[in-house]
Amino acid sequence: MKKRKPSAFALSLLLAASACQDTPLPPIDTSARDFVALATQVEGPVEEAIVEFNTASARRDSPACRAAARRALEAALAARDQIEKYAVPEALVAPRREELTYLNHIVAGCQAFLAGDAGSGEIDKVRSIIVRGRSHQSLARAALREAEAGR
Repeated sequence: MKKRKPSAFALSLLLAASACQDTPLPPIDTSARDFVALATQVEGPVEEAIVEFNTASARRDSPACRAAARRALEAALAARDQIEKYAVPEALVAPRREELTYLNHIVAGCQAFLAGDAGSGEIDKVRSIIVRGRSHQSLARAALREAEAGR
């Protein structure tokens, strides 16, 4: 019997759930504005690679999609590591978790894509995973704006 590979969706859910693990961090005085600045900076290369992926996927250019997915994966892993290490006050734990969930969607989607055949179906799956990840990023940014306004 042939062993089935887990779907990109299943991998994204597993990694997204791992971002929900609360680990105690030392309390510090970091503003929402500081955290947004960090997230924007470290996620910049991720965003650039996603734009490249979307452009290549619109052309159904599998080799270019693979290259962009590889860059997005590497950038998302680096960004996730930096954001995980960035201690935030209790009020920013949930937005940080949403940012990590977004990055975990990118990581899982790109890993699954790179392990697959890079065909049209796989391209569409990754684009869908990115969209779902963006919803978490949007939640994080909205919460951060709210936290900054309430300061």
